[in-house]
Amino acid sequence: MVQRSNEQRELERCKALLEKPFRTILTDNRKMTWEEMEYICCADRTEIQEFSSTVLTRLILSLRMEQSDKVYIPNMQHLCGMTGVRDALEHKLVKGNDVERTLQILITLPIRIGEGALAIYTSNKNTQIRELARSYYGFCSKAEPFSFVMQDINEPFNLWYPTTFHRLCSWHRTQGHPTPQLLSLADNSQNEDKKALFISEIPYWGTEKEKRGVERYLASQNQKCCLAAIHALSIIADPRSEQMLIDNYNRQFPQAKRETLLAIAKINTGKQTEFFRQAYLYSSSHKTRAVALSCLFNYGEEGRRIFHELAQAGLDDNRFFMQIISSNEQ
Repeated sequence: MVQRSNEQRELERCKALLEKPFRTILTDNRKMTWEEMEYICCADRTEIQEFSSTVLTRLILSLRMEQSDKVYIPNMQHLCGMTGVRDALEHKLVKGNDVERTLQILITLPIRIGEGALAIYTSNKNTQIRELARSYYGFCSKAEPFSFVMQDINEPFNLWYPTTFHRLCSWHRTQGHPTPQLLSLADNSQNEDKKALFISEIPYWGTEKEKRGVERYLASQNQKCCLAAIHALSIIADPRSEQMLIDNYNRQFPQAKRETLLAIAKINTGKQTEFFRQAYLYSSSHKTRAVALSCLFNYGEEGRRIFHELAQAGLDDNRFFMQIISSNEQ
């Protein structure tokens, strides 16, 4: 209890001196040297490292969580090097101390450590540690960053895996490294969740050919893959995909129908007012009817005109019309 209280007091002192400069460093999109960081902190690395590595790690981790995607990863790497946080975390892995928590911190930041310190855990008997190490290995390896993605293509994954995989692809794209062939991964995986994940990442990292290839999953019997494909196409927003979405609409399950309506609205060619009207009139699902009306209301002048025509037709969904009008007036 006393040790915890002392650490908390040290953390408060550390935050008072370094929280603001650390935030400035982490959110500046200009790659800084250690000397520039020391200048911003008004302290050199020796003075900064007078705080314990545990306290410095807690402060940097909290800023990472607070700033999320605003953090400029190259500066995160340099700051963790300058403060000694990277060496301290790597030392923990080498010594086998608090391995699972250390891996979670490294993945959250993320910062690169030597592959050797990590490699021994990629075959660990503890499933959680093994999966964490394999996910994090991609950040640390220059030669084969996606080797374990390929090896574990059919394996289930935990809740943190999608975020880690997205960050891994983002990291290597910003470094000018190639990202994996996502459509091929989706085609070859037997795990429904992994297939859906690979499809969902194609709008961000896929080639133009892969982005067009997403369309074939609209007819998938796998509901997760079908939804991932619809969502991916809504992000890609290629007008050429609009007709394929429409052609598959009637055979879709209710949630996929609603996602299809939203995707077509987002692509927004301005040519589908009649499609939205038909979707509203002939759907047996109240939720789908409401989505179709909302799409019409926000689909340009022609969509708004048809929306009001339907509102005046005396149909049974008056509350839907009023809710949509009210929500858009706020």
